[in-house]
Amino acid sequence: MNRNEGFAPPKTSGKVESISKEDLEKYVNKLSSLEAVFKNHHVKFQSSYSNEKEGFLEIRRIGEHSRSLSDEEKVELRQSIYEAVGSEFPLSISVYTIGEQPGITGKITSIADKGRFLIVSSDKFLDKEKKMPDAAWYAMSNDANIEFEGKKIQMKDIEIGAIVKVWSEGLMLASYPGQTTGLRLEITARDSGIGDERGEVTGLEGTGEGVNVERIIEVDGVKHLLLPIVQVWIKGENGDVSDIKVGERVKIWFAGYEVGPEKKVTKVVIGN
Repeated sequence: MNRNEGFAPPKTSGKVESISKEDLEKYVNKLSSLEAVFKNHHVKFQSSYSNEKEGFLEIRRIGEHSRSLSDEEKVELRQSIYEAVGSEFPLSISVYTIGEQPGITGKITSIADKGRFLIVSSDKFLDKEKKMPDAAWYAMSNDANIEFEGKKIQMKDIEIGAIVKVWSEGLMLASYPGQTTGLRLEITARDSGIGDERGEVTGLEGTGEGVNVERIIEVDGVKHLLLPIVQVWIKGENGDVSDIKVGERVKIWFAGYEVGPEKKVTKVVIGN
């Protein structure tokens, strides 16, 4: 059944006879600033652009990332936009939704501030030699859904080493690892707690100052790079790099991708 059956759209249906290219660009450029309008319709601005004849707007629902908007809801949103910018103009509205298949399945190998997770794919590679796994930093959105065994959990409960499925907001910065915004994260397995390697600290090195400082940890004679955002844990509490001493037993977790000769350490647990 057509969802518009019996529904008479108002005259502001997005079909405007003619408009200058300059005016069209002016109105489309205002779309990204209409935060209050989008919030009132429980949607979030994604992107916008225009061609010679029409403006294009992509939005997504807040909190319900798998649901689109009905035609009626699009008409209502379009009308609110016209009222906010002070004019009608040709505007096509599309809705970004996430599907059943995640954007990536892999391991959380690092955690930065403000809920950013580095996720490295377990089965996708960007090169034929399979030495460069698909990897990206996911900054979880304010309305992201984070789940474990069907129950919502907090970001603070997520640990390095967890196996996850993650869905993104769509846009990915072309860096390595990539950078994007996460909308849904499903933990399929908690971290085992055993680390990627275990052994005795046989050396510690540090060079540089301030933001340029570089620290090396040597475990059983093998040197690894301590990332600036490395987590250090001692007796179940947050520690610091200065707590790591030569002769101590440690468990270490790696970033999971290699750039340079040393593996990158993202987590150190001191003691057994």
